Amino acid sequence: MEMIDQLQDGKTKAFAKHCFERNSPEELNSAAEGAPDQAEMEHWGITAGQWEEAVAAALADHKAQG
Repeated sequence: MEMIDQLQDGKTKAFAKHCFERNSPEELNSAAEGAPDQAEMEHWGITAGQWEEAVAAALADHKAQG
């Protein structure tokens, strides 16, 4: 999880790890193309920018593995 490990913000990093472990690359790709998920942002206490950064990092780490 090289990209995730580079994230500085703890909440963003935690959400990115969650995304990586629970979602397939296809699911993350679809999420990245859409708007940030309001429910997830509220649950994790993150902003839209943090959500986008976390999803992008999780997707990048999936691609690096595959």
